[in-house]
Amino acid sequence: MSKYEGLVEAVAAPIIVNDNGKILLIKSHKWGDKYLIPGGHIEIGETIFETAEREGKEETGLELSAQNCVNIGELIYDPDYHRKAHLIYFHIVCKVVSGEVSLDGRELKEFIWADPQKALALDFVAGIKRSIQNYIDGVEINVESIRF
Repeated sequence: MSKYEGLVEAVAAPIIVNDNGKILLIKSHKWGDKYLIPGGHIEIGETIFETAEREGKEETGLELSAQNCVNIGELIYDPDYHRKAHLIYFHIVCKVVSGEVSLDGRELKEFIWADPQKALALDFVAGIKRSIQNYIDGVEINVESIRF
């Protein structure tokens, strides 16, 4: 049983962009054999931008700088996910500041750097293709993070 059972889960995930304009795509045993982007749960007191940077670093070893949000959505009981879950997600464009990809070994099994336009032809987890298209189109979604 998951500690999130019966709860709506808020997650943030970075669309990681390197200096060559390519995006990092990964595969995880949690999502079958489809491409996705790294990401994870938002912690109490953490902005979605901080979550995207932290999760990106934890899962890939890369230092990231969050830029902007390109998509917000919901996945309700996605059959590709390893358990029944209702996820609200924020996809955040993040630039690589430093580091080399080093998969965490727990969740991620492989990665590729892909040209965003060519990546659209790949088999993705739901929501990812729209986020990549939004990135290509320059879509920016205003998200206010106010910390008191």
